[in-house]
Amino acid sequence: MAKKRSKGEGSVKKLKNGQWRGQIMDGYTDDGKRNIISFSASSKAEILQKIRQYWTEKEEHLHIDRKILFKDWAEEWYADLEGQIQGSTYSGYRYTLNILEDYFGKMKLVDIIPLDINKFYRKMEARYSTSYLRKFRAMLIQIFDCADDNGIISRNPARHSKTIKNSQDKKKKKDAFSEEEIRILMEKLPFDMLGNSIRLLLGTGMRSQELLALTKEDIATDGSTIRINKAVKMVDGKPELGPPKSELSNRIIPVPGEYVPYALYIREHGAKPFLWTLSYKSALCGVETFRRKYKKLLAEIDGVRVLTPHCCRHTYITRLQAQGVPMETISRLAGHSDTDTTDGYLHISLDTLSQAVEKLNSKKGGDAA
Repeated sequence: MAKKRSKGEGSVKKLKNGQWRGQIMDGYTDDGKRNIISFSASSKAEILQKIRQYWTEKEEHLHIDRKILFKDWAEEWYADLEGQIQGSTYSGYRYTLNILEDYFGKMKLVDIIPLDINKFYRKMEARYSTSYLRKFRAMLIQIFDCADDNGIISRNPARHSKTIKNSQDKKKKKDAFSEEEIRILMEKLPFDMLGNSIRLLLGTGMRSQELLALTKEDIATDGSTIRINKAVKMVDGKPELGPPKSELSNRIIPVPGEYVPYALYIREHGAKPFLWTLSYKSALCGVETFRRKYKKLLAEIDGVRVLTPHCCRHTYITRLQAQGVPMETISRLAGHSDTDTTDGYLHISLDTLSQAVEKLNSKKGGDAA
């Protein structure tokens, strides 16, 4: 079996004919495949020498700047990224980048090795979730790839750092409201803009960012459907209008009959131009502003946990699953971006979707929904 080596030495193994073979990955080809370099020799020592010689010769042809600091290069990378991604995503990168710069900032870019990056991951494990550790790794790979592409370094240490795997004790359960909590909410939420908006989140699975971007025209005159084609994004702490989370998030959501009065209420009583326009500023309502209002209201209702607004979305999906609605249909309704899952059901008609969400209506005869 090939033995993996550290510091870019790749893998080395002895062949059946007694010869030795070594392989390293040196970046990627133009078509996105790994660029594998192979070496052969009569001994392992010769293989390792050839690999080291390869990197030495490559570095001699690069304009490697051994003085540039991680922070200086990271800022160059970040500035170049502007305009290539959505403003909200670009703004969100700043928080992650600040953490990386706090740790690696004063280190010379060329001196950082996989071991340094693994130490960083271990330090961050106590403070951040597995998904956020993956964000750190993804950003480090982008930063070092950019340096590699520009001849600043000879190889990317982040690609050779450890893979971030799920940890059982770190997995956070995506919580949902129980049927009893839903009953209490439907009964005790006030019949006003906030209360009916929360009811709609439960009955349609909208993201709160999509709710905040709704206009009167997005809700059918009879309240039967809601069109999702935009969302509120936070850029440098300020709400801005942007596209939904993914292309498949552009969708029309059938509203269950039981929830139609709430859709009609916010359609008729919402502000302009957006239903959740802050009247005193004539501006979009920020995501955090809505969350504060949401949490404050739920804290006043006995018998209900103060879960996040996103848990309303998870509740919607969980209830549809419990009623036996196919996952393909649920994914379409929720606007999931996994095209591998959604390709097979894009033909589903609005009538079929409407029949599916009607299962959220209360059952006759007093049974729980």
